[in-house]
Amino acid sequence: MISHLNSAIRHRIEQATSADSTMCWTCSSCDSECPVEIATNRLRPQRIVRLANLGLFEELIASPEIWYCLTCRRCNRVCPNSVKPETLVRYARTAAVRCGVVSYDAARSYYDLFRRFQRVRWHAVHHCLHRESQPINDARWHSWLNTPIPDSTAGISSQNLFRGNQPFRHEAKGADMSSCFTCGECSSACPVAGERSAFDPRFIFRMVNLGLAEELLRSPSIWLCVQCGRCTEACPQLVDGCRMIASLRELAVREGKVDEGFPLRVRDAQKQIYQRLIDEIDKLLGLQPGRENLPACPIPIAECV
Repeated sequence: MISHLNSAIRHRIEQATSADSTMCWTCSSCDSECPVEIATNRLRPQRIVRLANLGLFEELIASPEIWYCLTCRRCNRVCPNSVKPETLVRYARTAAVRCGVVSYDAARSYYDLFRRFQRVRWHAVHHCLHRESQPINDARWHSWLNTPIPDSTAGISSQNLFRGNQPFRHEAKGADMSSCFTCGECSSACPVAGERSAFDPRFIFRMVNLGLAEELLRSPSIWLCVQCGRCTEACPQLVDGCRMIASLRELAVREGKVDEGFPLRVRDAQKQIYQRLIDEIDKLLGLQPGRENLPACPIPIAECV
């Protein structure tokens, strides 16, 4: 049974997050949609919602799973009852730092790690585009993590501006890219745009408007999008950036810019790099081998919630 204290805690969590965890019926739609869970089986948004629903605050903020989340909100979008697992994750992270379960320095290092992880994703896709499928060992992981994305060695000729091929123009028109005035709201909202040299939605949309089809279709960047739709939600001009990037991928396949084995190589690479990311997060948070949770909250619960 849920104690009165736990019920009160659940109510306070709901007030702070506007996420009604009682509406969750454990359908697992969030788990099936989560890119980290798909790649690693190590992050279950449903479990986070259940901890909040049961008022298990200490267990919630001590769960390392809240740090595995990309905060892409795909779980929020797919939930049939409009529960917001990602909102609970952000609340739990803040509470974990405030209560001393995770130190401020560790949290800051975490966000730096996540930023540099986008370099790893870029390098992994780059190798997949060149039909390389070697295992990602420790040396390669650390090399990619610490190596900034190189500038393009291929110059963009002014003759190519506004001369994109017809299929590309058609895709751009469908997403209403002409309304974009590069305000940057999309990049600010994007959960994986921390390393702008690896992935920057605003830069991609600008290239679309300039008709730079060939440059985009050869770029690893269009494959780094997690299709969460946050850029579309944030756009004041109602540009459908998520649809645009999905269309670019489809066009790259249709025009033979990627081979038929590319999706399988990317899927295998994602499994490897996401697992390594989680291992790095565990080390950074000081999670001891064999333990499932971080140390207990050192502050009384009533002062933390």
